[in-house]
Amino acid sequence: EAEAAAAAAMAAEAPCGNASWPDTDSPTEDSPALWEGYYCVGVMVCMFGALLKNVAGPDILMLGALAMMLAADTVDLTEGLKGFSNKGLLTVACLFVVAAGISNTGALDYYMSRLLGTPRTVASAQIRLMVPIAIISAFLNNTPVVAIMIPILQKWSRKCNIAPAQLFIPLSFASILGGTCTLIGTSTNLVVEGMMRERYPEAQPMGLFTLSMYGVPVALSGMAYILIASPFLLPGGKGSGGGDPGGDSIEDSLAVGAVVAPGS
Repeated sequence: EAEAAAAAAMAAEAPCGNASWPDTDSPTEDSPALWEGYYCVGVMVCMFGALLKNVAGPDILMLGALAMMLAADTVDLTEGLKGFSNKGLLTVACLFVVAAGISNTGALDYYMSRLLGTPRTVASAQIRLMVPIAIISAFLNNTPVVAIMIPILQKWSRKCNIAPAQLFIPLSFASILGGTCTLIGTSTNLVVEGMMRERYPEAQPMGLFTLSMYGVPVALSGMAYILIASPFLLPGGKGSGGGDPGGDSIEDSLAVGAVVAPGS
């Protein structure tokens, strides 16, 4: 009887003739279709190709790629527009307004012209340039700071008889290194801080100078490396045979002649 009961139980658990086990390989309603992956990859490749060829501005191309994703329903509408409500993004937008105001008023132009002075050596010029730029970039966006300083440096390099190439790269990297010293120094810090708050709401939020204990040593070491390596790596230094110190290129010294016709 025990053997018969065991056989009956096994027969009951076995699938019937027309029954079949669930097919785990077949796509379900919740799993994404195969075409969605290819579609997303195609959109991203087209977007990066357009960025490389400068077809349009990065904002237009990225918003267009997002619109194509939303139109094909490969990205959920809530997830696709979630980034626009990020506090870090809104803070960056406010900082752009502040930077635009400083640029239009010419305040940075006036004070930087006074701070730069008249150095006698390239190293002295780089120190006078990088220190204030790093401090300013710790509280303002890098892009407008560099854009404002380029014409100032062009005039300053001619005045001090220093190759502009010895100043432009230190300007760029000083703004980048200074931006890592504070929370609002660069948009990346703000975006990551906003994502950290969403992922870990119980964690203590970052303060304005929380990153300074890491950013300041990195900025100082980066500027020290620029002072040591720039004479050998940048044009116009010792490693390039001097170059054009004052930055007077063929375009700057171009002479234009005119013939005045008799009786004119």
